[in-house]
Amino acid sequence: MTNTPSQTSGVQMLEVAPELAGQRIDNFLRTQLRGVPKTLIYRILRKGEVRVNKGRVKPEYKLQAGLFSTMSALSS
Repeated sequence: MTNTPSQTSGVQMLEVAPELAGQRIDNFLRTQLRGVPKTLIYRILRKGEVRVNKGRVKPEYKLQAGLFSTMSALSS
């Protein structure tokens, strides 16, 4: 997965690597954001702060290789 943070907006752009294809986005975020409460991960998904190819996704969305995901900066 390639991570390209934006310096002005606090948004992270992520490209999904082939080995991560098929994994649910909620489980992926739980592994990437260690120490962040599960409720916060589900809240940012519900609020649409995590997007794949500019569209909102539900927690059960399965990642696909090559898609671009954006995530705004986490605020507790």
